[in-house]
Amino acid sequence: MQSDKGERLLKAHQVDDPLSSMLVIDNNQLYKQSDAVLFIATQLGFPFSLANVFKLLPKGIRDRMYDWLGRNRYRFFGKQTQCKLLTERQKQHFYKHLK
Repeated sequence: MQSDKGERLLKAHQVDDPLSSMLVIDNNQLYKQSDAVLFIATQLGFPFSLANVFKLLPKGIRDRMYDWLGRNRYRFFGKQTQCKLLTERQKQHFYKHLK
């Protein structure tokens, strides 16, 4: 978002407030809120792709659930004071999927 390319993509997709929601742009297609989460879940594969069952719900309901979870995330997941460092095994898992 802070690079020149990021700025151009946000402008092309008419995104005014990029920090208000999760955004994914893939093949010039913009995914926001619950659509972005489900897109990522699909890309991660099984078992995360099972989350696609939520596509059976109307987008409006999914997005309200996304907003509610976002407002309550610290209550459910806690708040960390620092970022977690990945183990070597975790790094290899992510790098494998970047190729």
